[in-house]
Amino acid sequence: MRYLIVLALVMGCGRSHEEMHGLAQAAKCSAKDVGCPRPIIYVSKIQDSIAYYRDRLGFKFDWIDEGDFASVTRGDAQIFMCEKCQGHAGTWMWISTPDVDKLHADLKKRGATIQSPPENKRWGTREMLVADPDGNVIRFAGPQR
Repeated sequence: MRYLIVLALVMGCGRSHEEMHGLAQAAKCSAKDVGCPRPIIYVSKIQDSIAYYRDRLGFKFDWIDEGDFASVTRGDAQIFMCEKCQGHAGTWMWISTPDVDKLHADLKKRGATIQSPPENKRWGTREMLVADPDGNVIRFAGPQR
């Protein structure tokens, strides 16, 4: 079934321009050999996860399909989520941002679960860790201060 969903996304499936936001993003970064990975994270309650990513992390809700597979975006970052399928809770992902401290202030104000505040790393980036209700972790990273 998931293969049909991906095929429908690729083919458009009669969706409006707004619903095809993911396809527009994919087209924008497909000029190279590979690009723009889209993580699919395991979530236990998709509506709760959509609300968390929207309200606490500032993502925009894109669409939901068959009630258990959805998409959210913020900037150029797009995350797919699947309720009780495709993987396991606790996935980690890395998302770049031009200003980790500015993003930290926004997410803190929104009530996001900050696991680790911004700090410079020895490998040359400034990073923070943010978790969702299912234990998935986003490592937001940008230039050091």
